[in-house]
Amino acid sequence: MTSDSVWQVVRYLLIAAGSFATGKGWVTSDQVTGIIGAIGTLFTVAWGLYVKFGTRATTADTAARTDVPVISAATGAVR
Repeated sequence: MTSDSVWQVVRYLLIAAGSFATGKGWVTSDQVTGIIGAIGTLFTVAWGLYVKFGTRATTADTAARTDVPVISAATGAVR
């Protein structure tokens, strides 16, 4: 299962929980939309910080060398 699939399932679970809360009268549908959007934003920020934690930039001279591996900032894949 890819990370996109996992996030899709999480969104559906959040929507289901929000629909339940709306049905009970605890929140409005507009509030559910805002809450789910906020959770998605916070998750994205947290994931970005986690992925980049402990990394550091390098000089252009080092990056231009062919014997230095290139690591993708988005996925962490080494080329």
